[in-house]
Amino acid sequence: MADWLRVGGLAVTVITAGEFSENTYLIAPVGGVDCAVIDPGADGPRTVDAARRAGLTVRFILTTHGHADHTGAVATVKRELGGSYAAHEADAAMIARPDPWIVAMLSGFETPPVIDLSLKGGESLAIGGLRIEVIATPGHTPGSVCFRCGSAVFSGDTLFRGSIGRYDLPGGNGEQELKSIRERLLVLPDETEVFPGHGPKTTIELERRTNPFLN
Repeated sequence: MADWLRVGGLAVTVITAGEFSENTYLIAPVGGVDCAVIDPGADGPRTVDAARRAGLTVRFILTTHGHADHTGAVATVKRELGGSYAAHEADAAMIARPDPWIVAMLSGFETPPVIDLSLKGGESLAIGGLRIEVIATPGHTPGSVCFRCGSAVFSGDTLFRGSIGRYDLPGGNGEQELKSIRERLLVLPDETEVFPGHGPKTTIELERRTNPFLN
């Protein structure tokens, strides 16, 4: 059974799976039944099982960007649990037609369904009594976004513990990525907990103070 972490009024669990050890997150109000699934990239059955065991109803399936290691299990989760699929419009093409070389490295990849809710940044999505703020953070990909809920932010491949996302893939822009991090993420409160697309969680304060790419 999945282990759940409490961040203020938010309950969070992480499922790390796939060849790239990508982090899939389930988030829900503490004591609530509505949830969102963030970046279901691989091993969809594990995510489905975790949601069912917790008695959760999926309202949204959210992807932080369009790379296949973050979208490969969207179809499974949506088929089994429902929910509206939301992603930034600028990454819609790569979601619909993922790079073959990335797909070739992934087992069990399934082409994602059509996006239900096209994001631009600035939207606010409701799960139970909580709001999920969509923050546009282009750079890793043109349509990279982060999802903030209370004192937690889900940063995809924009910001990692002690590192930042690569920007040498098609559509990447290093200058734009650093600008996004500095102007959209580092302005968040120090105590904000950062849950990245790969690797362990961190905080805004720690990354502002120690991340070598930001100093």
